[in-house]
Amino acid sequence: MNAGWFAELRDVVDDALPGVLGRGSVKWQNGFHHITIAFLDETPVGVDLRPMLERHLKGFPAPVLTFDKVGVFGKRSGGGVIYLTANNVPESFLTLTKRIREDMEKMGCVIESEFKLHVTLGRVGREARVGLGDLKRMVASVEVPAFTLALTDVDYREFRGRTIYETKLMVK
Repeated sequence: MNAGWFAELRDVVDDALPGVLGRGSVKWQNGFHHITIAFLDETPVGVDLRPMLERHLKGFPAPVLTFDKVGVFGKRSGGGVIYLTANNVPESFLTLTKRIREDMEKMGCVIESEFKLHVTLGRVGREARVGLGDLKRMVASVEVPAFTLALTDVDYREFRGRTIYETKLMVK
């Protein structure tokens, strides 16, 4: 997906960073924009998460989020991830996320990372000539015009692999 808002945002960020990183230093996400509820570091053999997901998602209305902010977090390997997020996340979405993650852990899954609502926009490698703090300050100066999306598509998939479960949430 190369939606107009993303193209505009990419231009804004690229224009804010060239003096430090050089144009083209950000590896921009090319399609498959998504929100990860839980990155499973380990899943026990034979555990089927589909019934649990179905129980939580059946009848759950599509969350509507207003994205209005960009930020950066560091990666374990160095560098950073430039992301899009929402300042005001509906409590129902946060509760759903928490319950799904708790049930995954009860089923023996290992989740090492905390949930952070974000859509990855681009990655800055550790070879960049900028510290994480400086990158955060530069990206924080970018104003994002707020836009609203209903999150209707849910996919449970292997990392960079096949889809195991999918459903569509209905917009109210």
